Amino acid sequence: MRRVRFTKESVTELCHLLQPKLESRTRARTTLPLAVKFTMALNLYATGSFQAATGDNSKILHFALRHCIREVTGAPYTIRNTYISFPMDRAKQDERGLGFTCRAGFPRVQGAIDCTQIALRAPYHQPDIFVNRKEFHSLNIHLVCNQRQRIMQVHACYPGSRHDFHPAPVLCLQSGRQVTGWLLGDKGYTFRTWLMTPIRNPRKAAKHAYSESHAAIRNIIDHTVGLLKQHFRCLDRHGGNLQYAPGVSRFVIACCIYVTSPS
Repeated sequence: MRRVRFTKESVTELCHLLQPKLESRTRARTTLPLAVKFTMALNLYATGSFQAATGDNSKILHFALRHCIREVTGAPYTIRNTYISFPMDRAKQDERGLGFTCRAGFPRVQGAIDCTQIALRAPYHQPDIFVNRKEFHSLNIHLVCNQRQRIMQVHACYPGSRHDFHPAPVLCLQSGRQVTGWLLGDKGYTFRTWLMTPIRNPRKAAKHAYSESHAAIRNIIDHTVGLLKQHFRCLDRHGGNLQYAPGVSRFVIACCIYVTSPS
């Protein structure tokens, strides 16, 4: 649990899940077993360390380790839509709406949305656009979760300097087609008919009740982001910037898949 953040049973299940994507195409004796590849990548995600440290602990050459991490990270990325999904059928909408209502008294909520900055090494191409308001290079990651803190959508493609919000997965909410609800976001988002934001300085009782209920649901996504970074220290700036190009978005999505998967 300390090294890879998963139990032995969970690692076995995830290896079985990704086996078709990670099976070796060679029978050479030097080929690393699937479990070794997988646990090395998980160790990097979990500790947020450099590849060199992971390789030294595993007694594996850095070149081989780099290849394994790239391979393991790419495998779940190809099946991301299977585990990170925002179902919009009527039954799922009703389930989410009832769940949020029972939790905080806010009706017809379909999800809570927030963004977080994932620090990364300054890229060689257009480094300035990746500098955020806190003056470090990052990706601006948008996440949507449901009432059970299950991640339903991830956008890991925006540079740190970008503040506007145009997520493709909520176009169904934006268009209003067969949807009876909305997302809840903080004051950094613009109010829309499908996106409810806080009321600043509420004075009337009704507005105060709205603000309290809104804040209670907003805490769900804050807690979800906190757990994700706690689970995988590679996403937390306190563990040091990731030494990768903006393609690190695959790491983010892979980590989200792992915590969202059935295991």
